[in-house]
Amino acid sequence: MKRREFIISGGTLAAAAPFMNFGAGKPLGKKLLVLGFDGMDPGKVDQLMRRGELPNMQRLGQRGAFTMMRSTIPPQSPVAWGSFISGSDPGTYGIYDFLHRDPETYLPMFAQSETTPSRMLVGLGKYRFPLKPGKVVLKREGPAFWDHLQERGIPATIFKVPTNYPPSDSQQRTLGGMGTPDIQGTYGIYSLFTSDEHESQSELSAANVYYAYIDENNVMEGQIDGPKNDLLKESEPVIVPFRVHVDNRHRTARIDIQGKEILIAEKEYSDWVEIEFSLISGLAGITGMVKFYLMEMGERFRLYVSPIHISPRRPAVPISTPANYSRELADRVGLFHTIGLPADTKALSNGTFSMENFIVQSLSVFEESRRLFDYELKRFLGQKEGLLFFYFSSLDQGQHMFWALNDRQHPFFHPEENRKFGFITDEMYRKFDRVLGKALQAVGPDVPVMLMSDHGFAPFRREVNINNWLAREGYLKLTYSDPGASIFDAADWSSTKAYALGLNGFYLNLAGRESQGIVSAGERRRLLEEIKGKLEAMVDPQDGARLITCAYISEDHFSKDFLHRAPDIILGFNRGYRISDDSALGTISRDLVSDNMGWWSGDHCVDPLKVPASFLSSFKIGKPVPDMQDMAPTILKYFGIDTPPTMKGKAII
Repeated sequence: MKRREFIISGGTLAAAAPFMNFGAGKPLGKKLLVLGFDGMDPGKVDQLMRRGELPNMQRLGQRGAFTMMRSTIPPQSPVAWGSFISGSDPGTYGIYDFLHRDPETYLPMFAQSETTPSRMLVGLGKYRFPLKPGKVVLKREGPAFWDHLQERGIPATIFKVPTNYPPSDSQQRTLGGMGTPDIQGTYGIYSLFTSDEHESQSELSAANVYYAYIDENNVMEGQIDGPKNDLLKESEPVIVPFRVHVDNRHRTARIDIQGKEILIAEKEYSDWVEIEFSLISGLAGITGMVKFYLMEMGERFRLYVSPIHISPRRPAVPISTPANYSRELADRVGLFHTIGLPADTKALSNGTFSMENFIVQSLSVFEESRRLFDYELKRFLGQKEGLLFFYFSSLDQGQHMFWALNDRQHPFFHPEENRKFGFITDEMYRKFDRVLGKALQAVGPDVPVMLMSDHGFAPFRREVNINNWLAREGYLKLTYSDPGASIFDAADWSSTKAYALGLNGFYLNLAGRESQGIVSAGERRRLLEEIKGKLEAMVDPQDGARLITCAYISEDHFSKDFLHRAPDIILGFNRGYRISDDSALGTISRDLVSDNMGWWSGDHCVDPLKVPASFLSSFKIGKPVPDMQDMAPTILKYFGIDTPPTMKGKAII
């Protein structure tokens, strides 16, 4: 469908928009429901609508609006949802990627939060005690839109919105989302116990792999490696042992851990199991929780243990406001995933999970989110006024891994996997349509509903190592260039003018900013223009396709408040391409462009014009194509609040 036809089909150009005549400062209503479906692609929605498979979204769009929406530069989730929160562009809140870099060391660092260790330690025997505790600091700057609601006494529940870990100070009900780590401070490290000797020798990313020795009594001894005990002078992980009693006849196992007995059958998940990690016996400890997944029994025994999640009942670090909100959810609905990216995509990429295993887990994450939404929706219905924002992650994480199931041009396409599992992406969209249908029925016609995503999706067929290109062009000088070499070891910074880090980031080695910078302020703009032209002229040697459709010079697109954190150029890749994991982490590879031979086969870290977000509403809007940064001003205007000067977006009602 042509772009103009697509926009008009959503009814967004209706001149008689019912909200358009209200003046600023006058509330349009008392309650608003906003649903965030991460990664919902407008083209896919339109395709399924035309087939009659998304009846609730179709009715919503016909009643109000359905259109594509501009994502951010770059269209990464923490960046896009940051614009949603702030009502502005990344220059006002300082998040440009999942990864930033430390200009002093050149090393990558998490962009969304920073952990500072305990200070002023006092020794006592084998222990050391902090006089000042460590803390986790949110790196998203500026106020959130719900702060303005709070000032007016309007209650809001903000459920798992990305770029809000740790949750910013608020009296509103908020739960940290994407960016929330596991109990070890990572994005998720799982464990695998396997009786396959070859598999047990594997070195897998984000995984602990152990050989499962089952003795003559059909018992396996295992352990869970917990967080490091930093109260010890010789810091070491806290180990919690467990025992598995294997019953091959009934294809079940009993897991004994810390006085608990968990019985699970083959191909079954346990419920959440809370675990105490003792730091000082009887005095100090940390509570985590895991799920056990008995994947195989018989000839081969395989037991998966999830990453150790922060317990919402007794969180070791702040994950909600108020602090007891997470406990309320756990008590009313049950324990739930707290890690920001709950589906274990690494387990599938590593080969620990089959596609069937991953789908089972993905659906369990979705069902958990749905139960939590049901609770919050019921609570919302009992309120006289307020906002409910609820975020779902499953479409995004699913499409990352499901894309190659149906993309016959993808180098990782497998006909047999397509035959067995090719249905799953469409089915996920249908499941989310049913979530919307239930919500519309519950709130009725008097409560407006907004449904939005942060970006769409594209194939990820070929991966590009930008650091390889920089080295070939002479901008990155290496002392050696063997495949697998890291720029942190091999770069000659005294002769290097540029380097790449993160999923879309490109940096000059700028004098006065980088610790060993050589590019002068006078040379900076000319060099940026030169490199931009060369990047946009890059082609795939395989077929001549452009690799980068736009290289965005940051200072031309962002506000100045936190521009100093930005990459100098944001790489806008063409559909079908993305930066390689090697390049994102500063590693040189053999080829500039190579086939992506993995299940992470769909992506959105490309030119934002290639992956627009989705917007649907129960009301007409006054802008053909809204922007992510328009959402916060729109919410505020609905509640009668003028757009604050810190927001660059415009209300669309």
